[in-house]
Amino acid sequence: MVVIKEIDSVTFGKILTILYGTMGFIFGIFTTIAAFMGFSVPRKFGIFSLIFGKWAVLSLPIFYGVSGYFIGRIAASLYNSLVGSKKGFRVELLH
Repeated sequence: MVVIKEIDSVTFGKILTILYGTMGFIFGIFTTIAAFMGFSVPRKFGIFSLIFGKWAVLSLPIFYGVSGYFIGRIAASLYNSLVGSKKGFRVELLH
């Protein structure tokens, strides 16, 4: 058994940045393909036309990556504050 007593919030934020950014890139590819097929949001909707339009392959990974960083920092901080007074979180690792 391994006991996790604390999570580094910066490192966890970086990990979620990579995961969320990759997810945003995949979503961006499909959204851009749909936009080129004619299922785009009109320009009169401002920022939503950028996110769900032809530039989604660039804007969604940035948006998801930044939000993943902050979500990771917040989640790790919440974990550390809640588990700080307890004995930690037990995890069994297989070799």
